[in-house]
Amino acid sequence: MTRQSASVTKIMSMEVPEDLREIPAWLIWRLESQEGEAKGRKVPYWADGMRRYGPNGSGNDRERLTTFVAARDAAVRMGYDGVGFAPLPGCGYTFLDFDNCVDVDGSLPREIEQIVGRTYAEYSPSGKGIRAALKGDLGNRKSPTAGNEYGFETFSTSGFVTFTGHILAACKLIRGADHIAEIDDNVRSLCEKRFGSAQPQVEVDPKDFMIGREPRLGLSVEQMEELLSALDPDMGRDDWIRVGMALHHETTGDDTGFELWDEWSSDGAKYTSTEGLRKDWDSFDRRKGQRRRQVTMASVIKMAKDAGNRAPKWEADNLRHLVEEELEKLPRVDGVRTPEDFSGKFPIYSAGDPILHQPCEWHIKGVIPKADLIVLYGASGSGKSFVALDMAAAIAQGVSWQGHRVNKANAVIIAAEGAGGVGKRIRAYCNRHGINEADFDLGVIIQPPDVIKDVDITELAKALKEHAADIFVIDTFAQVTPGANENSSEDMGRALRNIRILTQVTGATALIVHHAGKDAARGARGWSGIRAAADAELEVSANDSGRLLKITKMKDGDDNLAWGFHLNVIDLGVDFDGDPETSCVVEYVPAPQKKNKADGPKGARQRDIMNRARQCGAGTSEGALTQDVIDACVELIPFEPQPAEGSKGRRDQRRTSVKRALDRLCEQGHLKTHHDRLYLPSEAPS
Repeated sequence: MTRQSASVTKIMSMEVPEDLREIPAWLIWRLESQEGEAKGRKVPYWADGMRRYGPNGSGNDRERLTTFVAARDAAVRMGYDGVGFAPLPGCGYTFLDFDNCVDVDGSLPREIEQIVGRTYAEYSPSGKGIRAALKGDLGNRKSPTAGNEYGFETFSTSGFVTFTGHILAACKLIRGADHIAEIDDNVRSLCEKRFGSAQPQVEVDPKDFMIGREPRLGLSVEQMEELLSALDPDMGRDDWIRVGMALHHETTGDDTGFELWDEWSSDGAKYTSTEGLRKDWDSFDRRKGQRRRQVTMASVIKMAKDAGNRAPKWEADNLRHLVEEELEKLPRVDGVRTPEDFSGKFPIYSAGDPILHQPCEWHIKGVIPKADLIVLYGASGSGKSFVALDMAAAIAQGVSWQGHRVNKANAVIIAAEGAGGVGKRIRAYCNRHGINEADFDLGVIIQPPDVIKDVDITELAKALKEHAADIFVIDTFAQVTPGANENSSEDMGRALRNIRILTQVTGATALIVHHAGKDAARGARGWSGIRAAADAELEVSANDSGRLLKITKMKDGDDNLAWGFHLNVIDLGVDFDGDPETSCVVEYVPAPQKKNKADGPKGARQRDIMNRARQCGAGTSEGALTQDVIDACVELIPFEPQPAEGSKGRRDQRRTSVKRALDRLCEQGHLKTHHDRLYLPSEAPS
């Protein structure tokens, strides 16, 4: 295998944590020599091939950064050396870079082992360093190797981190390659040892006049005591410090606030002494006059609500008084007030009112209702984008879908992910169904919007209203919420609110294509409120038995319907370079039988080989070249060609081992062979 083909195989087989894959913060890099420097530099480029420049996280930078898969494919296509993740302000992740910390025997310093043993970590490109990912923000700080056992650096909002996919064995065995841990005391202790106790600088807008002048809330001592009573003094140190800062801000630094903080903290197991607490309290004075945001009691109120799931008592009292005042304004009436007589926001209807008995309307009867929000989710590679297109195409044409009546309507696809491939998918659909593309009345938007931003919602509403759209497909949800935290009720709640505004002002149904979580049994990825907000939910899945589309939630209908399907490869001719072009269309078949977990491949090695076979195409009707699968699997098996002292060395038996494993998988029925190709049983030629 040539060096270039080996590099391509290595990049294509790379695994990164699922939480990071869809964040649009990925780029590509290559090693470039610099005049006067013996060691080359890793130079970052955007996936379109332009060298990265300008401020980190600028509008231009965010527009050009992309997802992991898009960056990986670009690196392979353009012959670059690898991919990297660019931490952006607000991304919620910190990357630790330990330089020259791996001994010749592969051992690590004890303090690094304690950190990387509980989160995703991998070897650096040189093999002498370690990169680890954590949830949280530690700022951007650097400690040189000189004078220290190893170099140490943190990235939270700047630079970029190369990914090698060379994961530490402990990560796979103990936590799994997808696990990213929270920042803990071991990490904070190392940061304090290397960088000192100063808090990381928080980036602020220099034009914001209110920074450093945040108003106080005017809370009484009793109100602050009530808030503290809802909080655990043994919370993490960062939050504990924020409570102290908020009390300091609210009481202008006098001893009233300090005594409240000290009394509350003394109930915690980590409490040392009043004198120790006083040092932290006095350090807050140094923040005055600095160009930083002040932590206010508004943060503590949010902590208390999150902890106790209730509002402070005084807030409830204020609301009760407000309600009582409004009730006093109501006219005194006899009998039942009808909806026509009621001028309030929430009229009450009688049980027999016709407005309560309107029939449900459908785009696809029994499958896609004319509702506000529908979620279609599935794992990467399951075929969810093809299914969404197939449904939207049926609606756009008004043709029956799997025996279900379809009401013809204007459909629009927002191809936020893989916009370059939507044209091929449409061509394949038209080819398969004998449709002239010019007559195919399906709208497509290829510029990905950010549904967190009000300006994008306004522009999107204008476009959908102009097209008179009745249903629009967002493919995918991750790509229209760049930089947002999918597990955050605040971020996801705002995104869903904005999408509902779109449906209200346009009268159209929103069908969101979303990713499955790491545990498929727990449904779609991220905040659980997404499923709760959906009027209907459909799941797309794929396993060795085939692909399956099923309804998992239907507010007003049958939620037990399911359909099996294949992805049939369609030949589209050749591209501008004369290379063959293909895409896929959905071909429906009887729903596959669910296999017992015990019937699956045994052992991690067999499961890894099955995953590589799928990545090489075994799950398609075209199959995977056996040689490609073997090449990809060999990269999974570590091999040290250097012989031990006094030995005669050893031969590389990895290919033989992979071939034996493939033979066993075929004997067990997990794979099938046909000529020089491998197939999943559901895709094998008859």
